[in-house]
Amino acid sequence: MRDTIKTTLPLLLICFVVALCLAFVNSKTKDTIIERAKSDAETQRRQVMTEAKSFDEIKDWQDKDESGIIHEAYAAYDGQELVGYVFSAIPKGYGGGIQVTVGVGIDNTISGVKIGDNKETPGLGSKASQESFTDQYLGKEIQKEFQVVKRFTSSDNEIEAISGATISTKAVTSAVQASAKLGDKLLKDGGNTK
Repeated sequence: MRDTIKTTLPLLLICFVVALCLAFVNSKTKDTIIERAKSDAETQRRQVMTEAKSFDEIKDWQDKDESGIIHEAYAAYDGQELVGYVFSAIPKGYGGGIQVTVGVGIDNTISGVKIGDNKETPGLGSKASQESFTDQYLGKEIQKEFQVVKRFTSSDNEIEAISGATISTKAVTSAVQASAKLGDKLLKDGGNTK
């Protein structure tokens, strides 16, 4: 019994000190991590809506979203003029949630798609973040349903699947489709200026 206490007590003390150190580091870095995440999100918004100078978060959009995967919605402005909307969606991919930022222009087309944090399979699903894949959505009309196909033919609404990563392809496409539908509703309801 005494030997058990002798070996357990130092281990307990080490665990306590390590936990205190981790709590201290977390308290010091928490704000920096939050600020960096906000900065990264702002950068992605600017990448998918390049003509925008400012973004205003939209309130009360949730009742217009049927998908349940959109988490944030922003109106994008160039001065006082509305240039489109930017949405942040998190569909479920093969490795879990995929952060997808989608821009919808006032011309009723997709202006950009950027993939953020994801845990998709390296070399397969992770290819969804490459421009060769995301550029397929650029200029597509938001009123049309997107179709994931194995081989691109010539249809305006076709998205060629990533070989071996159909789940990731469909997840990103569902985020773009949900953003397109919400963007279409907001464009029909909204004005062109602040």
